[in-house]
Amino acid sequence: MIKISASLMCGNPLKLGEELRRLEEAKVDMIHCDIMDGVFVPNITLGIYMLKAFKEQTKIPLDVHLMVMNPDLFLEELAEIGVDFVTVHSETTLHLHRIIHKIKDLGMCVGVALNPSTPVENIKHVIKDIDLIIIMTVNPGFAGQAFIENTLEKITEVKKLLELKNVNAMIEVDGNINKTTIPRVINSGADVLVLGTSSIFKGPDTDYKEEVEQIRKYTEQKMSK
Repeated sequence: MIKISASLMCGNPLKLGEELRRLEEAKVDMIHCDIMDGVFVPNITLGIYMLKAFKEQTKIPLDVHLMVMNPDLFLEELAEIGVDFVTVHSETTLHLHRIIHKIKDLGMCVGVALNPSTPVENIKHVIKDIDLIIIMTVNPGFAGQAFIENTLEKITEVKKLLELKNVNAMIEVDGNINKTTIPRVINSGADVLVLGTSSIFKGPDTDYKEEVEQIRKYTEQKMSK
């Protein structure tokens, strides 16, 4: 079954507690939390203290995406909070194998993210050690960007690598995932959809539960064909 990870950075920043409640009612599978440092990407978003507050308010697994340089600095605190998934960018560390195993040793599921121009080759030799691969379908840093067509080929390439290595990791797609792009990323091999402004967070009057139910029905229809 396709999983939905709701990108909280796309919610109303003045009402994040309310946003969490509405996402719980919508029964999303994960809460996608972007941590940005203004260095690796030109933006700054959620911080550690906010994640701690989120964890205290919801039982939905936190899907933390570290868009930061020196991701090692965040790991112990994330583990203390009880974060479920931590994804680091392969571009931000010289010792990917080391940080993957540090995350696993801290008791969290580990993911590796690839920017649109980053080759799949970067994860070939650690693919058996990871639980999640995030394929960025836009350049990271901002919501509302156009979907990059060439990333569909990358999703397929990662799917084939997982099958070749007999690995049961999930493929997550992040960036302008909506009713137009959903069938295409699913057909290419995606398992987890990060949904933001083009799918769930469409304004204060949006019924998140209805939006999520429609997306689930839509994905089931596409998968059954």
